Amino acid sequence: MQHTSKFFQTMCALSVICLTLLVSSPLALLAFSDSAPSIPASDPPNDQEEPEPEPESKYTIPNNAIDAYYMNENPDNSPIPSKPVYDVFTVEERQAQGLVLEVPKVSPYYGQKVVYLTFDDGPEPENTPAILAILKNQGIKATFFVVGNQVEKYPTILRQIYQDGHAIGNHSYNHVYRELYQSTNSYFSQLRHTDEIIKNILGVRPRISRAPGGSTGSFTKEYWATLKNLGYTEVGWNISSGDASSAKAGQLVNNIAAQMDNKNLWSHATLLMHDGRGHAETVKALPAIIKFYKDRQFEFRVVNFETPSPW
Repeated sequence: MQHTSKFFQTMCALSVICLTLLVSSPLALLAFSDSAPSIPASDPPNDQEEPEPEPESKYTIPNNAIDAYYMNENPDNSPIPSKPVYDVFTVEERQAQGLVLEVPKVSPYYGQKVVYLTFDDGPEPENTPAILAILKNQGIKATFFVVGNQVEKYPTILRQIYQDGHAIGNHSYNHVYRELYQSTNSYFSQLRHTDEIIKNILGVRPRISRAPGGSTGSFTKEYWATLKNLGYTEVGWNISSGDASSAKAGQLVNNIAAQMDNKNLWSHATLLMHDGRGHAETVKALPAIIKFYKDRQFEFRVVNFETPSPW
């Protein structure tokens, strides 16, 4: 019993010595700590906040861009004289991003002899390609006011109009007067819908428009105010070919020649024609119409922000 007590005392003394050595020796602690699982140290505090990603640039143009003026919010991007005008944003996109809707201020262009050839109601698979071929052969650029439901049917023809460097305007979605002119909301809903269709095909949308049947008798002050607020430029005409009738090609040329006797129109003659279904006579008359203006040294231009009001 006394032997056991001495042994116990000896073991306790050794334990105390070992514990004292462990506590007082950093090397011993380090040796033991190597076998212990490591705990990652927390990152030091960072007083600098992570930089916010830069917003995507609005200064873009579509991959299929032609020689035109593209409205893309670049402050150095001034309107280009005598070129078609397109917008990379729809009305809704401009409103959502707080972008300017109004048309930039541009001085109207009055030359001594200027003519704007315009075609309504297309694209159409027979007349429009034939007109485009004549214009290309003659080296002429024109303006096509397209209808949304026709664009849906013939997107390839719309692409050809665009790629050939002609101007494109918005001529409503369905051209049905009783639906279109029910209210300003009905009218501008059709314009915006047609914009979206065109942009889905081309990557851009037009900023010029033409009211089916013309604005006279259809537009009230509310229409004009909304037109301005949403940034559309309405385009009328002051010379009519008369091709909405059953007139033959020769009579269409004579109609134009008679109206051109008014020399007040020479500085900004805006000629109304149609490329929709049933206008084969317009196609037949077009070479003679172009010759009429070329013989008199007229300058052919596309409709854009510079185009003066017809009257």
